[in-house]
Amino acid sequence: MSSSLPTTRAQRRAQLRHDSSNRSARRRVAWIVVGVLVFVLAAVAVIAGVAVSKALIVRDSLSGAIPIASALPSKIVAGDTESATADADALKEFAADAVSETRDGVWGIAEWIPVLGQNLAAIRAAAEGVDDLATFGVSAVPTLNLAAFQPVDGAVDLAAVHSLEEIVSRGAAAFTSVNERLDATDRSFLLPEVDEALGTLDEAVSGVDETLGALAPLLQVLPSALGEDAPRTYLLMFQGNSELRASGGNPAALALVTATAGRIQLTTQATSVQFDNARPESISALDPETENLYSDIIGRWIPNMTATPDFPTTVEIMRAWWADEGLPPFDDVISTDPVALSYLLKTTGPIPLDTGEILTSENAVPLLLNEVYFKYGEGTGGAEQDLFFAAAAAKIFTALTSGTSDPLTFLDVLRQSTEEGRMKLWSSDPAIQNLIGDGRLSGTLPPTNDVRTIAGVYFNDTTGAKTDYYADASITSTAQCSASGEPTFSQVITFANNITSEQATDLPYFITGPHYRAGDIATDVVVYGPVGATIESWNVEGAASYTLMAEGPHLGRNAVRISVLTPPQTVATITVTMKGAGGVSGSEYGPYEVWTTPMVRETPITIEKLGCG
Repeated sequence: MSSSLPTTRAQRRAQLRHDSSNRSARRRVAWIVVGVLVFVLAAVAVIAGVAVSKALIVRDSLSGAIPIASALPSKIVAGDTESATADADALKEFAADAVSETRDGVWGIAEWIPVLGQNLAAIRAAAEGVDDLATFGVSAVPTLNLAAFQPVDGAVDLAAVHSLEEIVSRGAAAFTSVNERLDATDRSFLLPEVDEALGTLDEAVSGVDETLGALAPLLQVLPSALGEDAPRTYLLMFQGNSELRASGGNPAALALVTATAGRIQLTTQATSVQFDNARPESISALDPETENLYSDIIGRWIPNMTATPDFPTTVEIMRAWWADEGLPPFDDVISTDPVALSYLLKTTGPIPLDTGEILTSENAVPLLLNEVYFKYGEGTGGAEQDLFFAAAAAKIFTALTSGTSDPLTFLDVLRQSTEEGRMKLWSSDPAIQNLIGDGRLSGTLPPTNDVRTIAGVYFNDTTGAKTDYYADASITSTAQCSASGEPTFSQVITFANNITSEQATDLPYFITGPHYRAGDIATDVVVYGPVGATIESWNVEGAASYTLMAEGPHLGRNAVRISVLTPPQTVATITVTMKGAGGVSGSEYGPYEVWTTPMVRETPITIEKLGCG
């Protein structure tokens, strides 16, 4: 039995009116919501349109800044301070116009709009970054004079160095700040045009940031290195690549340079023949691993002290030779070769020699490494050659300490020489040595594979002559990696003797030497594996003869030394295979490189990575 009461018609009509009212209310709310949404969307569209219009103005302002920024460095280098200052002011004006468009409320609101917002934020970050750098430029350019710290008549203005260091330090901080801001920009939804432009700016800023970051601490120690507080002495070592050594070549020419309060003077010169060579034992105690791999000959003859790729070992042996001769002590050692000198001559221009020759960037290598042995010294025991090298070294030193009109090219030449292993530096000053690190400039192989994985291929002449002027080498290296297993490495090394039989009969004694048939080249090929790798096999083809001389650990690596004899117009191919440390997968190795002896000509190195990151 139902308990509900029958409804009257009046009640039903009232219920219908109530339901209809609710539906009308809901419709009104829906229309209000739609209206609000339409209004919001319209407002967003208007804001987006205004923001896009502003973004185009920002683009135009930044586009106008590009040619000015591109021309600014050359004007600074040329010493055109007035024009460079005007350009810096114009750059600041363009950058300020760009930033002003991003600072109103419309732009700020538009940055909340999905997709469009990320693009606008990226554009704002670029504009603010350029503005910050322009602000630095306006304050720095009027006082920035790169020529001020170059040597003038053998002296460097230390006050100018301090001023430059302060500017560079401020610049480093500015570029680092901008670099961090660009790195923090969300690039998830950037339009291709915006992403490309931001990437270009990011790359440019990162490059300058890296350069200034390295230059700032260098300028901090430069006054001390130039003898601001006390005189500082440098041993200059010139390695002749016509008689190869692992580090470069026979260090036949040596000179002592003293820096006092910014003034640089050549104070002592020496040659390898004046030292007491052919000693019955090494002049200094050798590390057992060094002696096992290279024998004690590395310390019994001064030309052999560069037979190891470890420059600090060379310096230690050199100290003993220098003291044994009773020569003034030195604080630091700088090593270079005639090829690097030919690069430097591009910045100094031709140098006339007392012997009548004019040394240029084109003829320096053939003259210093080959022609001198035809022109001087036959029948004089090398005395005329020593005089020629000493005179040439003095002239080159004078030219370099007289300054250069193109400091950026000079710095680029130093960079190239360092990357090719032609320039090395060792310092007794911990601050300077810390800056040098464990890269090519230090002449040391990195102690781990964490940052980069380095294998080494080096050449030591055993002909006892200058025949390596006619030699060339190439290296093809393969790194085979897997996700879980140990990587394997291989070096395929070609060593070519380019001397013809006809040339061999006309070569002077100082080029052919007393130990082998004229034109033959005897070479020790020394191969180092990456840290932790073991050498599994080696093979030689194409040589007249070859002998395993030594193998074992050295410099935290495993190495093998193989003697190879190549007659004229022959090519020896040496293949060495290595395997990485057990339990260490290829993913744990840093980027793979091969370092080698800097020869007279470039040694092509081809890296083939199979399954490597």
